[in-house]
Amino acid sequence: MHTMTDPEDNWLWIIGPGAIGRLLAASLMAARQRELREQGASTLPRVLLLGRQAMSGQDVMLDMTTPELLIISARINHSTIDTLQGSSSRKPSAIWLTTKAHGVPAVWQQLAPHITPETPVTCWQNGLSAQPWLAERHPTLLCASTTEGAWLPPAIDSSTDDSVRLGVQHAGRGHTWLGAWQSDGDGDPDSQSHQAALLQCDWLRAAGFACESTPDIQTRLWHKLAINAAINPLVARYRIRNGQLRDRPFAPMVRQAVEEISAVLDCEGISAPREGWQALVEQVIRATANNRASMLQDVLAGRPTEVEAILGPLRLAAARHGLALPLLDDLYCQLSTPQR
Repeated sequence: MHTMTDPEDNWLWIIGPGAIGRLLAASLMAARQRELREQGASTLPRVLLLGRQAMSGQDVMLDMTTPELLIISARINHSTIDTLQGSSSRKPSAIWLTTKAHGVPAVWQQLAPHITPETPVTCWQNGLSAQPWLAERHPTLLCASTTEGAWLPPAIDSSTDDSVRLGVQHAGRGHTWLGAWQSDGDGDPDSQSHQAALLQCDWLRAAGFACESTPDIQTRLWHKLAINAAINPLVARYRIRNGQLRDRPFAPMVRQAVEEISAVLDCEGISAPREGWQALVEQVIRATANNRASMLQDVLAGRPTEVEAILGPLRLAAARHGLALPLLDDLYCQLSTPQR
């Protein structure tokens, strides 16, 4: 195990109390509390969950419903980035950014004054826009690619005069890859970022997640982007569940999207999965048939989507290689305009 020697000063800041942020925070704190009860000590970090909105109560309790419908509750430290001004307490051993990709620049502007270049920062965003942007500004950058499913059940969120309860549904177990971002594709196994990735994988496994480190996180991110690009824009545009993509008129659209995506990735030198892109996308659609994709949830809630982070890198790469993307370009235009 890659452990830290001073758990009292071992703080993990999770920035973004959305579905994945709450899932990670609840799982880590529940595991830490379990280790404290059973062993009297824990090498897992304490969690500080940072959001934009202040909570009305002093205590924040996270209620996580597991895929098996068990409810696991964990008390969480919650604050806002604004309240960190002038504060030297709870300095982070690591930071996990779980905000949407388009929110990263604003968050970074507030966060940067509170950390050093050596502080490991891990991007959990979909797509491939936030990661290269942040890599130019922070040297100790890690990235995570996960297939864990989570969503927020608004009815569970409640507050009283002295406490706040937040809910999160762990919709499906998946796999997480985590690695150091390397702009040249070559990872140094002795680098600070690589060691931080090994440590954070230990944290995730202790919290019950299937996780492994990888020396080539960029390929993993491209693979996830390809899957997201083939599924999310279509279900968001037509407001359907993932499983409906298997039916007409959507199945031919999926095939066309995959053909456009695979042509771009081939020109970019991104290797295809063993089973091929079409089979992989169809496998994901079957496994997530009842899911409402995050982009669809954003459309239904009137929030900005991650269409730029997911389709933007493909469109830029296609332009470099002189490729046409008629379907993906149409979906990009449709989802870039305000949705009703």
